Amino acid sequence: MQDRLSSTWLMIDNPTLPDERITIQAGADKYALVFTNVAIAAVFMADLQDPTLRLESLDSWVLKETYLTTCALLGASRVVFDYQRGQHHAVSAPLEGLRLYCAEQIGGLPH
Repeated sequence: MQDRLSSTWLMIDNPTLPDERITIQAGADKYALVFTNVAIAAVFMADLQDPTLRLESLDSWVLKETYLTTCALLGASRVVFDYQRGQHHAVSAPLEGLRLYCAEQIGGLPH
């Protein structure tokens, strides 16, 4: 997990909807998406068939913590890394724990 946390994160962004984030729902849980692999993210984006989507890099602890805070405000409770449709296993973690970890790396309290 440490490799995923310290690597550059990629998020899918829609510039026409700047305050929205793409999440997935499984049962009662809403998941924020974080990609660390461009190829996996590209396949996921192609499945969405929305030409306005683009990948944005989150390459600092501040950007990661801000992204997680936004996703929490949108109701996400967990983060899934490198999600691939059709796979029966994915790496996920509690969003709040990751958000606090990012804040600690910054050297302060979360926003």
